[in-house]
Amino acid sequence: MADDDGGEEPNSFVKLPDPSAGAFADPAFRAQLQKWDLARNSRMCRFRYTRPFHRRSPGAFLRDLFDSDAGRAHLRRVNAEGEWVAILPEGKCEEVRHRIVPCAATSMTHFDRLYEAAKPPIVREGTQLLMKRVDEVMDGFTVTDRLREFLLTANGDGNDYDPYGIDDDDDDDGSGESNYAELMTTEQRGEFLFRVFAHLALGGSMCQYEERMDAYTEAAKRAYKSLVVARRDRASGEDGVAVASDVYRVDGFIAAGRDDDDTAGGDSLFPGRSVQNFCYVVVDPRKRHATVWYHAYRPYW
Repeated sequence: MADDDGGEEPNSFVKLPDPSAGAFADPAFRAQLQKWDLARNSRMCRFRYTRPFHRRSPGAFLRDLFDSDAGRAHLRRVNAEGEWVAILPEGKCEEVRHRIVPCAATSMTHFDRLYEAAKPPIVREGTQLLMKRVDEVMDGFTVTDRLREFLLTANGDGNDYDPYGIDDDDDDDGSGESNYAELMTTEQRGEFLFRVFAHLALGGSMCQYEERMDAYTEAAKRAYKSLVVARRDRASGEDGVAVASDVYRVDGFIAAGRDDDDTAGGDSLFPGRSVQNFCYVVVDPRKRHATVWYHAYRPYW
């Protein structure tokens, strides 16, 4: 197929072995994912591509990735019955619905406000202990501490929004319902680092929650460093670094003769609506690697 830049051949993708280094290959980190119920409905695949990646036409790149022989052979999704099936519906993929995810954070100072400025406090002063609260079910999650309250209420409510700041369809800032609406900006919540942190902290439907904030921040730091690549940035000074990876969130597909959106029954990318549904594609232009990280939230009961 021709790409959007007029090329005669599609991108070629080759499945790479599962990561042998980094957080996702570490038994201790994998045990954390099991504890937080983020392992049973999650998959990660890494591919090498053989043509240059053009930031100005990510749609063509993503379409070719998912429609490639390697993509169709190795990428899977969870259907409404909880079964792993091919991620694409039958037929040629004509379009991948996606959004750019901001990815510029190079330090954990992103989370300082969760310690210093939250009212009521999220973390007990002088410690890493999370502040408890009266149990309440929010969006299918049992909220027992202030961290999860912040993550689920800081920007709107319900399963029809993206709490991490890149949902174009919801203008509700949640300021009338949340104690933490002004704690972090939409841009800060939209950063990929924050999204990784939030996904780890919320977990799956059978998540065994942690009592300490640093369990999540350290895990998020390790996962983030395993997913994105940072390069020395001369413009920022001698010690400056900048993220070199590009990140996209995939929301659905349009295949020939059909529109596969999140309301299309059993062919949806996810089995139901949840803030814990995600499909990220992280592109490293220098190594020509594309990493797909997928997770589907499925209620246990």
